[in-house]
Amino acid sequence: MAEVKEIPIKTEKEKDTSPENETTDGENGNEKTLVTRMREIAESALDTIKSEVKKEIEERISTVEETATNVTSETKKEVEVIIQRVRDQFEIEREELLREEIEKEVAAAVETVHQEYKSERDLLLRTAAEAENTKKRLQADYQRQLKFANEGILEGMVPVLDSLEAAIKSVNEQVEASDAPTEFTSFNEGVQLVHKQLLDALKIHGLVPIEAVGEAFDPNQHEALLITPSDDVPEGKVIEEFRRGYMLHTRVLRASQVVVSQGTPEPEPEETDTADDADETATTEEA
Repeated sequence: MAEVKEIPIKTEKEKDTSPENETTDGENGNEKTLVTRMREIAESALDTIKSEVKKEIEERISTVEETATNVTSETKKEVEVIIQRVRDQFEIEREELLREEIEKEVAAAVETVHQEYKSERDLLLRTAAEAENTKKRLQADYQRQLKFANEGILEGMVPVLDSLEAAIKSVNEQVEASDAPTEFTSFNEGVQLVHKQLLDALKIHGLVPIEAVGEAFDPNQHEALLITPSDDVPEGKVIEEFRRGYMLHTRVLRASQVVVSQGTPEPEPEETDTADDADETATTEEA
């Protein structure tokens, strides 16, 4: 609070106390002069008080303004620090969010590329497998065609073998039946040698005879012309071969025509004993 200062105020009596003034002024003049002086003194005192109050107010206002300025600057700095901190935190969070979004997008893109790679890889593997299977199938077809390319030629050679075998069999029967000349025997041996050489040459190309006599009957390789009982050959075995069969590699070119054993025949019932019993029974009844 401002200090109250004493303001010196001079009255009319203090200024004019001489006997000369008292004698020259009348009562009305004295009253008027006193009022005027009092008014002037009051106005002067009021001006002095106003100036003092204004000065004090200005001093207090300057102090308050200086304090407010300091407080404002400090607050401004604190606000700026807080704002900067908020900005930094926002930037950090924004970078983290952007990083997470980028990582998610990258992971999704990687997963998409991986799925596409798997699909393409599976497609390529299937295509490669199909190509390999096609290659193997074509190679197998080519090998099979190459293997059986001469089937028609070899099939045409089979009747030649049959004719040679028939000729050899006929000559052998004649040689066994009578004494044949030496030239005939030599001719027979030559024919047998030619048959053997031809058969060996055909074996090189995959044509081999089917073994039949003494073997178990195989419907895939044998053609049964007759089934006959036999005491010497077990049931289901081939007894005799009428026409030789041939295999071309793994394929039956011609089946063998054979006779198959039925096994040991069952004994027939004795009809004589039955007839004798019937005659004895009839004689007894007549008696």
